[in-house]
Amino acid sequence: MGLDVRGLESSRATELFITATPGGRLSVREEGREIFGAIASVLRERGAWICQERVFAPAAAVDDLRQIRIAAYGDLDDLVEPAWLEAVGHGRGLGGVQVHAVRVPQKPRPLSVQGRPLGRTFEQNGCRWVVASGLSAPRTGDGPAEARATFEQAEALLKQAGADMRSVARTWIFIDDILSWYGPFNEARTSFFVERGVIVPGGTDECLPASTGIGVKPAGEAKCCMDLVAVVGPKGCVQRHHAAGKQRSAYEYGSAFARATQAKTPAGHTIYVSGTAAIDAGGLTCHAGDAGAQIQMTIGNVTAVLREVNSSVCDVVQAIAYCANEKVRGVFEKRWAGEVPWPWITVIGDICRADLLFEVEVTACPGSRKM
Repeated sequence: MGLDVRGLESSRATELFITATPGGRLSVREEGREIFGAIASVLRERGAWICQERVFAPAAAVDDLRQIRIAAYGDLDDLVEPAWLEAVGHGRGLGGVQVHAVRVPQKPRPLSVQGRPLGRTFEQNGCRWVVASGLSAPRTGDGPAEARATFEQAEALLKQAGADMRSVARTWIFIDDILSWYGPFNEARTSFFVERGVIVPGGTDECLPASTGIGVKPAGEAKCCMDLVAVVGPKGCVQRHHAAGKQRSAYEYGSAFARATQAKTPAGHTIYVSGTAAIDAGGLTCHAGDAGAQIQMTIGNVTAVLREVNSSVCDVVQAIAYCANEKVRGVFEKRWAGEVPWPWITVIGDICRADLLFEVEVTACPGSRKM
């Protein structure tokens, strides 16, 4: 098992970013016991509570892993489930687990929608955070209708903590069969954002969150699911970079997200770099069919964003590499996974364009260190 723990500390708070990956030698149940047990040990040792979690696992293993997780966490479990996401190409085993945890004076409070615990909220230093994992609305219509219902569910959760969609700094949206309906998904998201004042037609798109929209299937019946982080606080607690690094605004070609956001977080501040691929300043795909060249350009695009927001590759606390197929993953892992020293989880999933083979997202915290 690989366990990477990176942290950021202040006088009153600690943030932990945990990345756990299997060693590939054990059964899925044994991997689950090992990984969730190790995460629980870190949380207990540091006196921290989970605020966000996602698990990449084979669909057939989710029910078993859910029970293993509950047993491993014990009283750490507040009934808010992680985002359960289907991992393809990992045999019977886990793909990996990401956790963001905090040690703050008051334990994060669970938030529920229609009786389901779906998120958490907590306060520190004049700010309030709302964090959710695995929001979804299955059986509410076709893909775009389900996407809208998911955003409405997010809005209902946010309202309970005095937040709204304009408070959201980061979203992760996992979409089944993304290539068949990414255009309609974008239309549904943009329409919702216009209605809620996230986008002002003819004005500014200053409230757009950083985002990943990726072809990874949520476990279960949902066509899409969403994780989010929102911050309510003084002006400037979230800064949005619609264009950054070597890329212009994605909104110019129909995708309503910022390239990156910087948000005040309990122990300092966090940089969220959106899902990034081999797309040039004009919004065009580069190096079609060449996995190595796309990987090189993608990582270059991410590092350019980090430089522009006064961060560096050393500040990255979590990273996911999305590979369109096993061949692309092999190319990535042979060279870049070891060359770029980030805490990687590698996932097989469709990128939002058929000619894109690779995508990367990172979270960075200046001042963080390995723990």
